[in-house]
Amino acid sequence: MFSNFPKQLLIAVRITLVIAVLCGLIYPLVMLGVSQVAFNGQANGGLIKNSSGTVVGANLIGECYYETKNVSGTAVFQTTQYQGHTFYTADPRYFQGRPSYSVQTTSSGTEMVLPLSPPCESNNSQGSNLAPSNALLIEQVDTYAGYLHCVGIDTAGSFTASQLQQAVTDPSAHCLSTGAKTTPIPIDLATGDFTSFDPDISVAAALAQVNMVAEARGISAAQVHTLVENNITGRVLWIFGESDVNVLQLNLAMNKAFGPPPALG
Repeated sequence: MFSNFPKQLLIAVRITLVIAVLCGLIYPLVMLGVSQVAFNGQANGGLIKNSSGTVVGANLIGECYYETKNVSGTAVFQTTQYQGHTFYTADPRYFQGRPSYSVQTTSSGTEMVLPLSPPCESNNSQGSNLAPSNALLIEQVDTYAGYLHCVGIDTAGSFTASQLQQAVTDPSAHCLSTGAKTTPIPIDLATGDFTSFDPDISVAAALAQVNMVAEARGISAAQVHTLVENNITGRVLWIFGESDVNVLQLNLAMNKAFGPPPALG
């Protein structure tokens, strides 16, 4: 039995070495080469660069486009109170992505649905875990949809740039103003995604923001509409899923086509 042990051990060592080289070295290198050639963007994290070559994000991770102010060099997101709810203040110069909600319990034990704080950070991914029938979530979505109407999203009538700025900081100032006509807010603009980092919005959600962005930047709605149309991503293999718009890519295209936006008033 043991007379063949050295021979069997040598065979086992050889097989182990061959498998280790094939599976641990050759195969990974081949897959690396194939992925870099055939799927370069995906293999490198889908990183997105601006016109100067600086990495500004990734096409698989959502970004925030809220108003900020600098405090000792640190960007602080601004918040807005609207109908008893707290929302991050939308920056009308940029297309907005999906919101992110979390459930927090107050000191009195009351549950509240609040925006993630801080928003859009990779170590802060969470959802509300609330069912669509939950009263807290329904109220949050309904109120946020109203806030989006107030800042000029999906309004058939248009605000001036100064009105938009006032509406952003004080939504009630021009909310559903006289003569303004509205249509329902696209669902993905008012409902949060579970991961908190959905990078895409529907085509309807992008088009709903055309008037707001055009007014805030002082350009025509037709120009912005054309830019949205040019940045629509089709179905996968022309069959699967729905057409959508990557928010970061669209906002970068805005800056490239029309230059940096004017400063907020």
